[in-house]
Amino acid sequence: MVLLNIAGGVALILFGIRFLRKGLERMLGHGLHAWLERMAQRPVTTVLSGAAVGAVAPSSTAQTLLSLQLLGSAQIPPERVLVFLLGANIGITAMVQLIALHFFDYYTIFLIVGIIGFQFCRGETVRGIGQSLLGLGFIYLAMSIMSAAARDLTHDADFNTVFGVILHHQLLLVFFAAVMTFLTQSSTAAIGLALALGEAGAGSLSLLIPVVLGANLGIGLNSLVAGWPTPAGRQLAFANLILKGGAIILCLAAFGPLEAWLGHSPGSIARQAANFHTGFNVAVALIGMVLGSAVSRLVQRAPQGAPPGVKPVSTHLDPAALSSPVFALANAARETLRLADEVKSMFEGAWRALAENNVGLAREVQKHDDRIDDLNTSIKLYLSRIPSDALTTRDSQLQFGLLNFCSQLESIGDIIDKNICSAVIKHAHEKLALDPADRAILDTLYDKVLRRMEAAISVLATRDRALARQFLSEGDEMKNWCIEMQRGHYQRLVAHEPQAVAGSQVFLDLVNVLRRISGQLNTIGHTFALDQESAAPIGA
Repeated sequence: MVLLNIAGGVALILFGIRFLRKGLERMLGHGLHAWLERMAQRPVTTVLSGAAVGAVAPSSTAQTLLSLQLLGSAQIPPERVLVFLLGANIGITAMVQLIALHFFDYYTIFLIVGIIGFQFCRGETVRGIGQSLLGLGFIYLAMSIMSAAARDLTHDADFNTVFGVILHHQLLLVFFAAVMTFLTQSSTAAIGLALALGEAGAGSLSLLIPVVLGANLGIGLNSLVAGWPTPAGRQLAFANLILKGGAIILCLAAFGPLEAWLGHSPGSIARQAANFHTGFNVAVALIGMVLGSAVSRLVQRAPQGAPPGVKPVSTHLDPAALSSPVFALANAARETLRLADEVKSMFEGAWRALAENNVGLAREVQKHDDRIDDLNTSIKLYLSRIPSDALTTRDSQLQFGLLNFCSQLESIGDIIDKNICSAVIKHAHEKLALDPADRAILDTLYDKVLRRMEAAISVLATRDRALARQFLSEGDEMKNWCIEMQRGHYQRLVAHEPQAVAGSQVFLDLVNVLRRISGQLNTIGHTFALDQESAAPIGA
């Protein structure tokens, strides 16, 4: 029964950490990435931002996924992302510090306040706070269960005999803790169990130091698995593992003096172990700030092992992030931004082909439509794989907006292909007879639509409600402008101007095509203009 209680406590810690992470995602929303990109401009602020994120979301897998997000933004160099990941590892130790301070004695308070916020409040932010407190309550309840079980276990003679033998094999303890951390994806569970045994008198620093080292090795292995699907992710994880592995080897080499030094430090054995856990990661982060660039260059030179001609997997649509809606939706949003850029490039090429009567360019642009279709399909499939039960109201709205906007972008690609490019090919052997006034109107309208494409990309990137409303307002103004221009065109027809009559149908067709493209773009404006719970990016 005692071992069953310990196993149940470990399971409850894992559930509590997952529940805590989900609550923080609900609370922080989707502005986290923009805040981190601003904070990651200098090494010191990068470490601090990583530590802050690691403290509120103690999951090595989540931190690796977030690091890959920063890496994929192409705005932060790899060595800076490595420093962020090392800082996040410092933050993860905060949970162990709270356990060592016996916060778990107050688990009932966390559970009561958490259930009130999560179950009976309506705002996403308040519910996120409540869910986070519930997660902490579950973790502290688990520690209470494991502490009581560990005290009972110390009275078992067989356990004490076996445990006395294991304590003399530091490498075996490191291996056990690393495997446990890797399998449970939580260093808190492994170290929490060791702290419970230590405080019950069943273990000393001879147990706790190897467990802490093994848990940190397990964190590095979890990061490697999370980053493995992409070359950049593998390089980041290997650099992290090299730094941690080197520090672990040094600690094992100086095990005797290290144990003696920690034994003379103030506090209980749990406090000493928690301080060592935090100090170890602080030391690794400091080394990473100094040697991060050299280690990053080293792993970048290593062969990737991919066979020639194999197309790399997209770094944004990472299947490992699907279990975390905030990360998965951020991945999909980045790919949608890329899709929008592709459509914008296609639009510019088609209009240039029209202006130059360039059939070859028009056919090249038409081939580009196949890529648009493939990218759109990939994004839709990825978004459809996000578990619906894990989505908040805000997440669901963003998911719907991305799906809808991708569909509209794909439709714009079809319009460009079948209307603008086909018109160029159709009139290949004749110059389009357009009145100079009509030509000027078309060029102005093209510039307006192109600016609206750029504005739509900005709305998606910032998710700013005021910007979305301005975007929709400008769309209404452009529609009225088009009506006025068409009225002027009809007046020229009444005046029997020869050029206006000859090119009238071509002019009207192109105006309608450009208006359709502008109308398709309105989808992204409606998504965020109506979002009552969107928050500005953190730190804005």
